[in-house]
Amino acid sequence: MSLFDKMSKKNKEDEPEEVTVSAKTPEELKKEKEKAEKKEVKSSSFVMGVEKILVDEEEGKTVLIGKMDGSAVEGTKVFVSNPGSDADVVREVTIEGIQEQGGETTATAGGPVALKFSAKAEDFRIGDVVYTEDVAQESKVHSYVKALTNAYVADRGLQLTREEVESLSTTDVEEIWRYYGWFIREIDKADTPEKQAEQNAKISLVGNTLCRKIMQADYIYCVFSTLTGEPYMFSRTVANEDGSYMCTAPNVRIFTEAYKERMEEIFKDDKYAIRKIENGEKKLGIYNFFGTVFYLNGAVGVEIISEDTSVTAGSLVKAPDYSKAPKNSIPVTNPGLVRWLLLMGQIKDEDMHKEEGKIIYSLYYNFLAVEVTKAKFLVPIRSNKDLPAANEEGRVTLSAGTVLGLPVVEGKNGRKAIRLFTDWRHLYAEFGDKGGAAVETIDSLISSFDCAINLGEYPKAGRYITLSTYNEMEAIAEKHAQREA
Repeated sequence: MSLFDKMSKKNKEDEPEEVTVSAKTPEELKKEKEKAEKKEVKSSSFVMGVEKILVDEEEGKTVLIGKMDGSAVEGTKVFVSNPGSDADVVREVTIEGIQEQGGETTATAGGPVALKFSAKAEDFRIGDVVYTEDVAQESKVHSYVKALTNAYVADRGLQLTREEVESLSTTDVEEIWRYYGWFIREIDKADTPEKQAEQNAKISLVGNTLCRKIMQADYIYCVFSTLTGEPYMFSRTVANEDGSYMCTAPNVRIFTEAYKERMEEIFKDDKYAIRKIENGEKKLGIYNFFGTVFYLNGAVGVEIISEDTSVTAGSLVKAPDYSKAPKNSIPVTNPGLVRWLLLMGQIKDEDMHKEEGKIIYSLYYNFLAVEVTKAKFLVPIRSNKDLPAANEEGRVTLSAGTVLGLPVVEGKNGRKAIRLFTDWRHLYAEFGDKGGAAVETIDSLISSFDCAINLGEYPKAGRYITLSTYNEMEAIAEKHAQREA
């Protein structure tokens, strides 16, 4: 009898047992045996993601519908949680009724299953997971994702109102968006311009919502490199048909509290570290973090939870516009250079001796060479007097008796080295925000000094350039220019 009708129960324990004899075929006997065995299930062990939430108004019960993995028995105490919530609270409820296709009241894996509870409908949400205590976390996450994608994509084709999208968690939106990308590539392919436009509009709504939720979050997590001290750069290297190699521009990887435990397992290698990025009361912490990652470190976007879901830098933080700024007020930055410094620096020493590591390092080194030869660097200057402000051309006139000090250190092979920085952030980290800096190219210094770029707490985040190294880089840059011409 269906859960959505009034169920009547009759206690048959005291009724006399009836014995009947009838002739039945072997097939009928087999079906009866299977049915009896199914009803003899005494304990529950299952997980089910919630795809629909209904109300049995006659009984005042809430009915949760989803696809079950395992078996459930009426009267069992089970748990409800939401793996996509950053503030998940596990609740305990009791199954007060079961209905699956065919009218059975003992549910097993297969088609849609309805479970009835006394809790209010507003206490549940699509994507919740109902489970017994023996279910592993990975199974809960799988059921959560399956329920979300079935409910919002497979069943509704992402036909969601703005209010519905806003009610979803950041993790919900990421999982739905990721699955929808696959869905329209493999299942619901656009065969007309109108359908393409409709799909693009859905992607835009969900994508913009995801970006906004990230920027307004109280905090996020990011994968860092223990070797560079900076957010880990995720780039993929692929082989071309001619035997050469190319790599994708790097992204950084972020995720929510809901997936922290899962990500810690994925990124357990000692070259990774998980760090929390606080947004602060003014909600500027994440904005400033991304501004640094994109426009100083050279990342081009963000991967959200997985590499399948990413957004471009400009979707989160717009690039600085210096088109109307005076020349001397434009800060020195080298995101293209820092990008390759960090990609090279995060390679572990033991991987450098492997064939794949050698290929990747060589590829990065060639890109680094091009950037080094055209970059302008900051050279810290310390003075016995306060330095005057620079004019519009960035020049400073010193008063008599001014003594300047340059950051020269002992280098390699008996040669002195001068410390250079790619931007003010790296310079301030080593010298503080007092004092000034000159702007120089390596070409103007290398004949007199070796050059130590971004030398600091994390040596692998920087680079030591000798005269022979620079000559080699110039040759690489020249070949690159010829190919590009």
